[in-house]
Amino acid sequence: MTAKTEADVERSSGVDVLLRDGTIARVRDAVPEDRDQLVDLHLQLSDLGRYRRFFHVGHFDSAHFVDQLLPQLTRGDAVAKVAVVDGRIVALASATSTGGGTAELSLVVADQHAHRGLATLLLEHLAVAATEADMTELVAYVLADNADVFDVLHHVGFEVTSTSHQETVEVRFPIRLTERVLEAMSTREQRADADSIRALLRPGSVAVIGASRQEDHPGHQVVRNLLRAGFTGKVHPVNPHCDYLLGLKCHGSIREVAPVDMAIIAVPAAQVLQVVRECAESGVRDLVILSTGFAEAGPDGRRRQDEMLAIARRAGMRVVGPNCLGVANTDPDIRLDATFSPTSAGHGRVALMAQSGAVGIAVLQRAEELGVGLSALISAGNKADVSCNDLLMYAAEDDATDVVALYLESFGNPRKFSRLARRLAARKPIVALIGGSSHAGRQAAIGHTASAVTSSTAVDALFQQCGVIGVQGLEQLLQTTSVLANQPLPAGRRVGIISNAGGPAVLAADACESVGLSLATLSAETMARIREIVPDASSERMPVDLGSGVGWEAYAEVVSTVARSGEVDMLVVMRTPLPALSYAAFARALRTSLRAGPGEQALPVTTVAVMLDTQGPSRPIRAGSHHVPVFAFPEDAARALGPIATYAEWRAAPRVPVAETAAGSRAAARDVVVRTLRAMPAGGRLAEPDVRQLLAAYGIGVLPSVVAGGVEEAVDAATWVGYPVAVKIADPDIAHRTDVGGVRLGLTGPDQVRAVAQELLGVPVDHPGLLVQRQVGAGIELIAGVTHDKVFGPLVMVGYGGIYTELIGDRSFRLTPLSRADAASALAELRTAPLLSGYRGAPPPDAAAVEHLLVCLGRLAEDIPEIAEIDLNPVIVHERGVSVVDAKVRLHPAAQAPDPDLRRLSPPIGPVGSGGST
Repeated sequence: MTAKTEADVERSSGVDVLLRDGTIARVRDAVPEDRDQLVDLHLQLSDLGRYRRFFHVGHFDSAHFVDQLLPQLTRGDAVAKVAVVDGRIVALASATSTGGGTAELSLVVADQHAHRGLATLLLEHLAVAATEADMTELVAYVLADNADVFDVLHHVGFEVTSTSHQETVEVRFPIRLTERVLEAMSTREQRADADSIRALLRPGSVAVIGASRQEDHPGHQVVRNLLRAGFTGKVHPVNPHCDYLLGLKCHGSIREVAPVDMAIIAVPAAQVLQVVRECAESGVRDLVILSTGFAEAGPDGRRRQDEMLAIARRAGMRVVGPNCLGVANTDPDIRLDATFSPTSAGHGRVALMAQSGAVGIAVLQRAEELGVGLSALISAGNKADVSCNDLLMYAAEDDATDVVALYLESFGNPRKFSRLARRLAARKPIVALIGGSSHAGRQAAIGHTASAVTSSTAVDALFQQCGVIGVQGLEQLLQTTSVLANQPLPAGRRVGIISNAGGPAVLAADACESVGLSLATLSAETMARIREIVPDASSERMPVDLGSGVGWEAYAEVVSTVARSGEVDMLVVMRTPLPALSYAAFARALRTSLRAGPGEQALPVTTVAVMLDTQGPSRPIRAGSHHVPVFAFPEDAARALGPIATYAEWRAAPRVPVAETAAGSRAAARDVVVRTLRAMPAGGRLAEPDVRQLLAAYGIGVLPSVVAGGVEEAVDAATWVGYPVAVKIADPDIAHRTDVGGVRLGLTGPDQVRAVAQELLGVPVDHPGLLVQRQVGAGIELIAGVTHDKVFGPLVMVGYGGIYTELIGDRSFRLTPLSRADAASALAELRTAPLLSGYRGAPPPDAAAVEHLLVCLGRLAEDIPEIAEIDLNPVIVHERGVSVVDAKVRLHPAAQAPDPDLRRLSPPIGPVGSGGST
């Protein structure tokens, strides 16, 4: 019996999805046991609904349609999806094959559940199921006046064509998930999810279950924080052993105060399931579970977590945690601090998610010291339900949030994160710190949080592609966030440095150049003006050293001159603690110089301050319409500005869509894969002819070669392909032929081929044989290929190739699918990238052909999950075109994963975090 894949389990048991109004529906396959409910679904339609469905109002067609559909599902002639709300089927979408890849669409939604987004939701899931069943086109016959159906098809985003037939319209559309369809799906999901998180963060009433008299107990601290923050709603402590807590009456159970919008659960893990059941029965809308002892505690805790989530989902409750710090919303109209942190979040425009509660506490404390204010905080903990992806969708719709900051120890759905982050980062910056990115960190994370192991290579590739600013520590996370929240983005990489001392200015210049910034070159006019303002300045060139005696008026005038010169994109203003320029004078200089003048908008120059005084203030200095972040050392300022400049470039670049797979490519490739895995169920390396066929399906040509079994066959092959030739050992299981002396190059005649063939056939290998290949002209040698990360999926790799590829170690990676811009950035990232632009007068090779190759590799790896590894080495880049000289492909019997683009809430089992309570 074949084991079920993750996708099989998901299809049969279903996925939970948020509807437009926040209701949680389950979408799953229709099964024969649904027969009575499906008939009833049709019978309960209004007369108008039945007329539009069957073109008349009779009742016979309901049972007849269902009794025809169910056997077709069993035979594989149809696919169907149902939506279940409160245990009842409320919508059905089916596609019944009519031959030639075409299927007839049927769609019905219960009248009382209309206009909740069920039709578009089911059509999305049905399209994916139909594609997997080799259906390529859907056709529907619709009454001409049925505006609702046309509206659904329009909003789904498919390319619809229609033909009128008197009172009906024949509607046809290909079921490809194009960029337009995916964008429409993302928009619907984002709006529903954002509304759900917005409701979670704006409760009108909060019950704290487990509110203790013990001051160090999380339940007590949550009640204290709610009162201290001035929460504008009602607070209900729940503790059957306590009459009053902090002046509030305590209740014996949630049933005494329900319904409430939010319940904070801070009881021992053994009691949580019963409390969650009571909340479900009492109409609680959202849960925040601080308690520990769930998935982070091992298999028993994981089962407890799954059961908890199942109860919550059936009741339509969203869940934050378990094992978390809590949530906060600093909106003055809400003032929610439902955390047990000793430091409250200050009001600002940064939305923060911290998977670890302890890290969340540390971040809140340091954010207060640095003056970084938050719009919202979610401590995700084990991420049973609400995750980082939910925060991204909320932040995209939240006008009070300008920047998103993340601390994560794992990715539950990195493919979905990539799509959401890329979309959000085009408008709002995302700064992320990943815990467990090093080997030691991963081992520690496994030990204390059971978090999924993530590859730092894959994380870097993910962030580069979707515009996320990756940082290396908590201080850099907050400092970078502070710059983004308080300053405009830079228009380029030119940095100006102004100081009252030379040594620190030199250090600042070194630090800026080390992160890829370029020291600005001032014009003669600007330098003359600086010398005019400060005649005894030590240097008017960058970095500008105004000398130890400069006062605040002169300092301010120089800063104003440089900032308005148009010759800098960023400005680092520095103060060494010298008598002539006190902190107060320095702050006054900034306020004066950076204030917009008459007719000026806010200055577009990104400005930060460095104060080499460990006892000095660290909060931003208000200057004009912005605040200037303050750093203690120039290196910290540079580490913030460098990634921000890179992000600004990414954001300014035009968006390049990912190319769609050419018609027939997937089918041709799948033929090779199915045939190979039938012969090798455990997977393995493809034979050379199969490698060619697989790659050719996606437009990747491999240099022609002939397999020869003997010496004279090799000579005949050389004559056929044409001299000069290369002769190689053909065994596909040998990773590096040169390591066993299995490659001979530059053979120009039959005698040479005969001698080499005899020698190579004597090398002991598992699969004897030779490859004879025409030798192409010289060029730049690269390596390209595909590798597979167990969390992130396939990654495309490119790097310096040839026999020294491992020694040089110059490679970059991108997640699939790749756009042309992704491929170009991967090449530009290589240390050896100058070779592709005509190094030292050499004619430039065809970099565009390499980009095309990488895009094709990405599309192939994305479409065919059984590909475990592709190795193209060398890829010789000529002035025009590329030659793939050697290609190896390894397959594995990969389980089909759920489609990452389909709408779904987090699955019951997922990566977990650290830092809860109880």
